[in-house]
Order: sequence, then structure tokens, then C-alpha cells
Amino acid sequence: MISRARWDSPVVRIRWLETIGLIVAAIVVPFLVHLIPWSGSRPAGVYLLPVFWTAFVAVYFGSTFTALAVALAMPVANLVMTGLPALDWIGPMSLELVLYVMVASLLVRLWPRVWLAGPIAYIPAKAIAIAIQTVSPVGHDGRDPLSHLLDATMNGLAGLAVLALINLALVKLCSNSSDWDDE
Repeated sequence: MISRARWDSPVVRIRWLETIGLIVAAIVVPFLVHLIPWSGSRPAGVYLLPVFWTAFVAVYFGSTFTALAVALAMPVANLVMTGLPALDWIGPMSLELVLYVMVASLLVRLWPRVWLAGPIAYIPAKAIAIAIQTVSPVGHDGRDPLSHLLDATMNGLAGLAVLALINLALVKLCSNSSDWDDE
């Protein structure tokens, strides 16, 4: 069997209406997470990572282009609606989401039934984003890159668990879809 990466969904192709629905969900889901009463020193989104949830669903069902559109709609819309993320972090968050979509797309296209593709994609995307921010004057907060990666991963464990559950649900729900490996 020859494995190959595909940039369209291995499960199902979505149409424009579903794409618009994903973009709306990408705006609403993080907004709802930010409405959860929270008394922590940092926003709940830092721990729950809601911006990655809808981006991953878009990766799973749509093309990489669709997933990028969904992912890039989130930071700006949420800034307008909730004030989060802070304006200074729109660029770094957008970069991280683009990298996440690219890595997650590759993993889902290579192994559509691996239920940890979503959370696994977070680590290299975050690492690459931190590396780029380290050499760039924009978005670099002066932290050691490895410490930054470890802190972000530890802070995001709850969100990565939710992402794993979303990934598992998508694999289970779509397991009856046509087997793209047989093409």
C-alpha cells in the first residue's frame, strides 16, 4: 500500500455552506469559552485552546484552504467580540494557527483514523511558531524557547484533552465513510 498526503479531506468534502458554518462556529466557540466565569490570572482560552477545536474540525472535513480560512477568522473575530487575544498577540496566534492547520492537515491526510492527530499537531506547530517568534522582534516575550514550549503545553493540557476527544469523535463518526486508501 502506498501512503500519500492529500490536501483535501480523506473523509468528506464540504461545500461553501458548511464552510461558512465552520467559520461561524470558529467565531462562536472561543467566544462562548471566554464567557465561562473564570478567575484565573490568564484567560480560560490559554488552558482550553478553543481556537484549535474548530480549526481541527475544518482540517478533518475540508481542504487545507478551508481550514486556513476558518483558523484565520478566529483571532480577529474574537478580538472584536471579546477583546481577547490582546491586539499584540493576533499575529503570533495567527501564525500558530496557520502552522497548526498545516501540520494537522498533513497528519490527517496521512493517517485519517489516528485519533491523536489533533493534539499531536499542536506540539510541532507551537514549537515552530516559538522558533519564528524567537528570531523575530514581533511576538517574542524574551522567554527561553524550550521553557515557553513546555509552559504552553502544560497550560494547554486540558485543551489538548478536549482536542483528543473531538478527534476521537470525528474518527468514530466518520469511520463508516468511504475508505480513501482504496482509491
